[in-house]
Amino acid sequence: MERCPVCRARFKEEPICYRCGADLGPLLAIETEAAGLEKQAVTLLGVGQWLEARQTAEQALTLQYSPLAAVARNFAHRELIASETRRLEQLLL
Repeated sequence: MERCPVCRARFKEEPICYRCGADLGPLLAIETEAAGLEKQAVTLLGVGQWLEARQTAEQALTLQYSPLAAVARNFAHRELIASETRRLEQLLL
């Protein structure tokens, strides 16, 4: 978060806005959860768990948009399709 969503004051890493007094704690918790899910999605990509990685990246994106989570979701989606295509081709042989 760069600015308070209520008064647009610069965010100073505190759970209460210094200008308007808004409680930013819930938003900070959402950001933290999204970052954890994003990290988990990347880890799942590293071990080839495409479906789980895609689902986890989607969860992160529902909480907060991040270019990394979007790339992880798209990569996992492409790899999932490719692996299913290979499996189908093997069945047809």
